[in-house]
Amino acid sequence: MNKKIGFSAVAILAGLFVSGCETTNSIPYKASTANVIQIQQALQLHSKKVSVGAFTLAPGVEESPLCRLNGPVKVAPGKTLPQFIQEAFQEELFMAQVYQASAPSIIQGRLEQLSFSSVTPANWSMTLSVRSNTSEGYTVSVKYPFETSWTAYSACKNVADAFGPAVQELIKQVVSHPQFAALAK
Repeated sequence: MNKKIGFSAVAILAGLFVSGCETTNSIPYKASTANVIQIQQALQLHSKKVSVGAFTLAPGVEESPLCRLNGPVKVAPGKTLPQFIQEAFQEELFMAQVYQASAPSIIQGRLEQLSFSSVTPANWSMTLSVRSNTSEGYTVSVKYPFETSWTAYSACKNVADAFGPAVQELIKQVVSHPQFAALAK
């Protein structure tokens, strides 16, 4: 009887060890050439410069969503979701040569909705409101599809890896919006 209890205890401990949570991190953000060109066409031709203010989360938006009980998806170690998007947007503006820290037009953002699905059809779904001190702004949404996997680890890694490209697509929606130039009056 004691052998059965000992074996059961070892099996349970091994099961807990194998099924422990893992944090899945995304890859670093990389500016999109298409976004940079779009920004240049909208702002640089008119010699407009902008700064980036605070990006925030709407109430109820999960900061570290869980993926398949595998653990939280951290989009960037040491950064919050809004910081990641704010810095990505700033990088795009900088690459387009329209960013100026002291510019009179300050663009701010608020992440209104954020969710993902790690099962087919896998996707990131995001809604972002942008405004500036010179414009009431507008809201854009994106549903960015990506490949998934059957195993939790691989599927959650795909979720994290797809976040940067999903943010690129979100920024594309912001900078290609007809009211984008109005943010930099």
